[in-house]
Amino acid sequence: MQQGEPLDRIGLIASGVIKVGTVTKGGDEHLLQIMRRGQLVYVPDSAGSLFSWVTASEAAVCWMSRSAWDSFLKEQPSHFHAYMVTMRQQLEQMQLSVMNMRGRNTLQRLAFWLLEELADADAGEQRKLHILLSRRDLASLLDMTVETLCRSLRQLNDKGAIRLLTPDRIEVTDLSRLRLIARCNEDGIGRGVTSLPPALPHRSWANRNDTPAKTARPDAG
Repeated sequence: MQQGEPLDRIGLIASGVIKVGTVTKGGDEHLLQIMRRGQLVYVPDSAGSLFSWVTASEAAVCWMSRSAWDSFLKEQPSHFHAYMVTMRQQLEQMQLSVMNMRGRNTLQRLAFWLLEELADADAGEQRKLHILLSRRDLASLLDMTVETLCRSLRQLNDKGAIRLLTPDRIEVTDLSRLRLIARCNEDGIGRGVTSLPPALPHRSWANRNDTPAKTARPDAG
């Protein structure tokens, strides 16, 4: 979905990663947020989207008409409550991302982002991360150039915090060092990844038994 395009449906991300971005009047593109399973693709009624929504990986989205969605929310108070919780958490996710990157240099921002990704990774992966974003997208998300991103990855590798396996796969070799570089020990941020494997599940529709996909039938399209 392109920026400015109206959306007549509600989307529930079933799998994969969705990129949320924007383009300035000057033509500069910025990646603002990545969204995952259990989060909602939502644009207010009769309004063009302020952002673009693009898949960063192979993804599946359960689309529902607004009438089906409205009926679902009215069925039970718990449905509407879960919707409000999910939207609040999506907003907080973006706000926390901005807050956590403030006061950190490029190397620290990259280290912090890797720690967050590690917390969201499958338990079976433990220390290994598959970076689904392109170098350009990740650099935009972390507010740095592609050249700076590549240099920072090499620095983390040289410092022994990570090991570059392939261009899109890394292994965390020293969690304590990565946390120290990210300055997590200073402010307590990232305390959920003090040991491996981490477990920080998102509270979202995906964590509930009464998901919209089970209650309201998606549109065929």
